[in-house]
Amino acid sequence: MLSLFLMVWTILAAYVYTHKQEILKSITSQLNEDLNGKLSIRLMEPSLIRGFPGISVALEDVQLRDSLWSIHKHDLLRAKNVFVAVNAFSILSGSASIRDIKIKGAEIYLFTDSNGIRNTDIFKKKGNSDTKGGGLSRRIGRVYLNHVKLTIDDRLKNKLFKFRIKNFQGMINHNRSGWKAHIELQSRVDFFAFNMKRGSFLKNKNIELDLDMTYLDKEGQLSIPLQKIRVGRDDLNVSGLFNFGTENSDFQVFIEASSILFKDAAALLSSHIISVLKPYGVEGPLEIQARLNGRLIGGGEPLMRVSFKADHNILSATDESITECSFTGFYTNELRKGHSRRDPNSMIVFYNMKGKFYDIPFKADSIQISDLRNPVFAGKFKATFPMIKLNKIFGENSFLFSSGTADLDLIYRAPFNQADNGKRYIHGTIRVHDAAANYKPRNLLLKDIQLLMNFRGNDLFLQNLKVKSGTTSLSMEAVLRNFSNLYYTDPHKILIDWKIKSPSVNLNEFMVFLGKRKTGSNLQGKRMSDNLDRMLEQSSMRLDIDVGQLTYKNFRARDLRSNITLKQSGIEINRLSLKQGGGSLEIRGNIDQSGSLNQFNIDSKIGNVNVEHLFYAFENFGQDAITDKNLRGTFFGSTSVSGSMYDDGRIVPHSLRAKVSFDIRNGALVNFEPMYNIGAFAFPNRNFSYIRFMNLKNTLSIQQDKVNIPSMEISSSVLNIFLEGIYSFSTGTDIALRIPLRNPRKDKFITDSDEKRERSLKGIVIKLRAVDGEDGKVKIRLGKKTGTNF
Repeated sequence: MLSLFLMVWTILAAYVYTHKQEILKSITSQLNEDLNGKLSIRLMEPSLIRGFPGISVALEDVQLRDSLWSIHKHDLLRAKNVFVAVNAFSILSGSASIRDIKIKGAEIYLFTDSNGIRNTDIFKKKGNSDTKGGGLSRRIGRVYLNHVKLTIDDRLKNKLFKFRIKNFQGMINHNRSGWKAHIELQSRVDFFAFNMKRGSFLKNKNIELDLDMTYLDKEGQLSIPLQKIRVGRDDLNVSGLFNFGTENSDFQVFIEASSILFKDAAALLSSHIISVLKPYGVEGPLEIQARLNGRLIGGGEPLMRVSFKADHNILSATDESITECSFTGFYTNELRKGHSRRDPNSMIVFYNMKGKFYDIPFKADSIQISDLRNPVFAGKFKATFPMIKLNKIFGENSFLFSSGTADLDLIYRAPFNQADNGKRYIHGTIRVHDAAANYKPRNLLLKDIQLLMNFRGNDLFLQNLKVKSGTTSLSMEAVLRNFSNLYYTDPHKILIDWKIKSPSVNLNEFMVFLGKRKTGSNLQGKRMSDNLDRMLEQSSMRLDIDVGQLTYKNFRARDLRSNITLKQSGIEINRLSLKQGGGSLEIRGNIDQSGSLNQFNIDSKIGNVNVEHLFYAFENFGQDAITDKNLRGTFFGSTSVSGSMYDDGRIVPHSLRAKVSFDIRNGALVNFEPMYNIGAFAFPNRNFSYIRFMNLKNTLSIQQDKVNIPSMEISSSVLNIFLEGIYSFSTGTDIALRIPLRNPRKDKFITDSDEKRERSLKGIVIKLRAVDGEDGKVKIRLGKKTGTNF
């Protein structure tokens, strides 16, 4: 039998060698009979050893063109070498029957132009094929491709697929209903785009697969059961269903990976989706299932739904990350059914997320990121945590917590990009219980903090805020209008309306607010900390204050009512009223904190105030010429004062500028050294240690260290004095005095003021000057001051 077989094979081989042209013509004719175009083969040589025990021929320079090649200029096939295995016995019949084809070093280009003209139309419709023989597709059983470039270029639908096939082996078994095939493939995907504008899936990925598939002729349906393939370094399970009928061209692709890294999974998607997902990251492996549904003909973008699951993973977005994170979720490019499958209609959803954000544990039943062109973030969050967990976020810049707990229950919706000026929405509450903290920019210690933060859309309400600092207890409420929108974009526009009440406030404990805010750096929570710190620094605060008792250094007051605005540049006292020294005090003004020293401008009105208490409370207004120890009486007046102060509230020497109008009634001058010296010099028999006067009026101007005293009359119990001049806190005192020697007691029964003044000037009038002495003290000298009537 073997000898007989070898004899027959030798005869066939000899026939092939002697009838090459006839066999080439037969093969070419057979291939062309199913083509609507032209197949050309430059040379055919028998390849007997390669095809043993069958008969093979090697075709060189094979070219396949459709009938419209002159229009689109794209060859369907250009191959350097094609090996064709022929049924040995069919050769004897004069019609060589092809069984196997192997193509090596070739380019296959399937082209459709913008008018729908396809070079694949070279293959005739089944109705025009040889129904008896079943056509060419039923006669070829195996196809091999080696180092073949395959391009599918569909310019009508803007699709492009490019493969570099290293090895391909396809085995087809035909039956009555269709065929079954098994293919093995090793290939590199250069481009795989359903829409060129959206970029390529699987770009530059190596693919290895070993698949079974079934095709049904009647339904025109190709099915691929769930099987394993390798893409890059990942193993995936893939299945598919493709309909090639004229009425039904739907396809479905299912891909799953039990464990794949996010970066590897994202790399399988289109370049556009990769760019959208670039801000996000997942450190550990994910479990992923993806479904693609679309149409092979005129379907546009396929519907994508990618489900994912993670457990104890690390999720990152831009500069923030969530640790110990578990969640399920999905991505879809069709949020609203029937709308375009583009970024505005895409969404990422997370369900049942648990994790830690800056070590703060939280839960979120759902998180959505929609409209991936201009991403919008929305989620519902719950958390209960110790306040010290916030130190990683705020510790270096704003608040350093040492105790307390917080309960968070919020719905949040905002542009994912914080620099986006789109609308933001927050609804829910944050409750703080029994907290203690150091407000580091002011080094202010706060304790027993209770707070309800109530978010209502764009606005934030701070309710039931109770806090202690030192000996002061405060009850506060605040409203931040449009907070959620301005917090990230324009914090300088935020105005915080505070209502503050306290039975007693010691301002000495809040002097830290006179200085500039201190700043720090916190790299771990830098973005969140910077946002909060920026808001606290740039926002303005309007304070309505109601205090029962107020203490500041020597100052004591009650029933304080004020409206004060704190800006980043300083403090504005819009209105401040209080009761002090038996009378009332009203103040308006501002403190500018933008420079190295704090510049202030203060206007005040004072009514029925004990002058001794007034001077004591205000530390003698920064001068030591006339102090609270020298004055008695009831003070009425107004002041307009400007100058500079240090961060601790002390007046900068020589910086004071003021205009002081006063009216002291039923007053007395006690142990005032300049007057005492005058008495000791000129009137040793009169009591100058306690000088009573009924009414004392004038308007003084203070410039740096000098007080300008306009001409004034002092009618007292011991002496009538007419004076004017300059009093200096340092050097430069020059006061002219005109002192009648007449004893005021002689005129005490005269009620007419003009007559009383005229009588007081009768007799001897001494003219004196108060000037600086060599020892720095004021000395009284005889003489008239130049340029005056004194």
